Amino acid sequence: MDTQPGTIWGREPAMVLALVQAVIALVVAFGLNLAPDQIGAILAVTAVVLGLITRSRVSPASTIRQ
Repeated sequence: MDTQPGTIWGREPAMVLALVQAVIALVVAFGLNLAPDQIGAILAVTAVVLGLITRSRVSPASTIRQ
């Protein structure tokens, strides 16, 4: 599925985060009635989840190979 290590769906994690947050903003702009607090919470959760996924894919191994 991924073509390179450290990517999500073959894309940079920052690009995936921007896409998800842009889609959420568009859905809200075009009629989904959410309070500003709810929008902020959704955006924060997406940032945290994608941040954790990114960290798991780019963190170094626990052992050093020589």
